[in-house]
Amino acid sequence: MDQIGIGSWDSSPSLPIPLDIFFDVVQHLPIQSILALRQTSKSFYAITRLRSLWALLLRTLVQEQNIPIPYFDGKSLNFLSALELERLTCHALALRNNWTSPDPDAKREVDFYKPTEPDSRIIFMEFLPGRGNRWLISVTMTAQPRKYVIQCWDVAIPTPVCIAELTHMEGPYGGVVINDDPSSPAIIVMQSALTEILTIDFDEEDPESAFVPLTTIDGIREIHLLSGNTLVTRRPETGGEVSIWDINDQPCEKIQLVNPSLIQNDRCQAMYLRDDYMVIVRHQTVELYSTIPRPNIIATPGAPISYPLAQYSFQWHTETVNMSEQVSWHAARSHRPSPINIVVRFGSIYPWPVNILHHFVLTPNPAYVPGRETSLYNLPYLAQPTPVQTIGSPVRLFSPSSVALGRYGTALWLDSHTEDWVGPSDCGQRLAGRILMATGESSTSQHSSGASMVFRVRDDDLWNKVAIDEESGRIAVGYVNGSITLYEYS
Repeated sequence: MDQIGIGSWDSSPSLPIPLDIFFDVVQHLPIQSILALRQTSKSFYAITRLRSLWALLLRTLVQEQNIPIPYFDGKSLNFLSALELERLTCHALALRNNWTSPDPDAKREVDFYKPTEPDSRIIFMEFLPGRGNRWLISVTMTAQPRKYVIQCWDVAIPTPVCIAELTHMEGPYGGVVINDDPSSPAIIVMQSALTEILTIDFDEEDPESAFVPLTTIDGIREIHLLSGNTLVTRRPETGGEVSIWDINDQPCEKIQLVNPSLIQNDRCQAMYLRDDYMVIVRHQTVELYSTIPRPNIIATPGAPISYPLAQYSFQWHTETVNMSEQVSWHAARSHRPSPINIVVRFGSIYPWPVNILHHFVLTPNPAYVPGRETSLYNLPYLAQPTPVQTIGSPVRLFSPSSVALGRYGTALWLDSHTEDWVGPSDCGQRLAGRILMATGESSTSQHSSGASMVFRVRDDDLWNKVAIDEESGRIAVGYVNGSITLYEYS
């Protein structure tokens, strides 16, 4: 414990309780009450400046509640002062309070990209994880002539600027995927006639030279996930096997994931890779695989093959799927798998999606033994996702919609829900959100079927993409005319 006035604290007639009991009590108070105590006496002033107190409050009020810390970026708490810990705690709780209010208040709003070419639209946006929480990747498509412009934006300055730009015009374009590991030099993968793995030189003065090729893989394929040095792709033809690649130096295919029970070329909607296992959500199935390569029983050319250890089939086909591991302080401390949130919008026989978002949780298997090899007898997750809640999210015919899902449980979406603010209409959009809670956890808004937060509304249908960075409190919205708007809530 900090050696600062502890003896006088214990002997003070106005403060007749031991320090450890005070610590037990104070962590149940609102942060404003703790700061108000500082103004009442010298003893309270001294005790509310203790580093040990703010280390306790940061852990119990923020980390254990799975609340993101703005601009923390993986710093070591052991080297932070009492004032730094206090600021982190206050900033995290202030952002959380604003972020989860019914009408969050944007501290900053800036429009920073308006392409000059006609028929331009944003088709992809995602914040780079880690790296100081300051970079946004966007892809703009122009119809005539057909081209794709990939850009990296510095959004941590008053007027965001493009620091890297890559224009693709020739040959096929199969999209981009961002690396979920901020420590890896491989930042982005782009699919064209080749699979190109790129990094970004953030110090390069010429944006057109800042995307730097690292390596390529011949052939056209679907790219789905990039995690560290592991790339996951799917063959667009034949059986649609999923391939796991090691992109170090000379890229090589380590293993193929094959599901013989699929009767059609079932596309992949979302993937999650961890340790020695992988979860794949396809058009209608959820599959769990081991990713440890083993020799094929029958000698065949090519990479070893892995078959599903477990699988589950949804009742309906999915239109869109967003999947993200839920940050869990307790799971991390016990070295166990964290719950995985899955947000699904199912399809229909009509030319528009179903007007409901379904929240499922892939629940960790209580019988799983961490450190032991994943197998049929040691599955990290229960095969059947647990349905948690449904959220009304209507989308009019031909209207744009988008969903983003954060690691701290924020689901964010664009839809056509206008009845709450202007009455029934044939146009208008809502940028809304909700904090998802894993099965077994409690939430005051859990029983509501609607949005918990409405960030913005508009009376036209110009929004079409949304990206979220919970740690910095930022939301980026892309437009059908190629513009981008950034909102900051921290």
